[in-house]
Amino acid sequence: MTRIGLTLDEHFDLRVKPRTGADPAFLEAARDERDQMFPMATAAASHHLRSCGYDCRPAMLESLVEQGVVTPSHPDAWTQADVDAAAEHFEDCQIFVPYAVMCQALGCRYADFLRPLREAAERESAKYGRSVPADDQYFVMHRVPPRGVTGKDGTLVGITPAVISFTLCDDIRERLERGEEV
Repeated sequence: MTRIGLTLDEHFDLRVKPRTGADPAFLEAARDERDQMFPMATAAASHHLRSCGYDCRPAMLESLVEQGVVTPSHPDAWTQADVDAAAEHFEDCQIFVPYAVMCQALGCRYADFLRPLREAAERESAKYGRSVPADDQYFVMHRVPPRGVTGKDGTLVGITPAVISFTLCDDIRERLERGEEV
């Protein structure tokens, strides 16, 4: 399997970028935020890495600096390359937040979970004319399990990633149909 955590582009698309149909000013503000993300303070870098699926705390980043895994050019100023190096280390060591661990167990990437969740929230928000949060507590997750690909000798040679999708929970759908907020 490839990388579990989010790349910077995936983080922007799934965590920062406004929903489809948002005012263009919000999209412009999101782009400005992305352009000004780096350098980050240690606490901000830790928060960013957590939102990308890595179980990171500021003390862990400080430990990576002490061990020479990452060498920021300035104290408490993490460049994109520094953050990417820390992410790569966490990826190699499989240090993930619980949702990313779940994705790993399901046979998908963290983005493969977040993207359909966001799309389901956008779809249901448009359908009911009210905001439905991109929160898995409002949806039922469906998974098409990964399929093992076997060679002529019967040995496992590859795995097709799982496909995740979401449908609205019955109680949430009923509340929306009654015109209630969720």
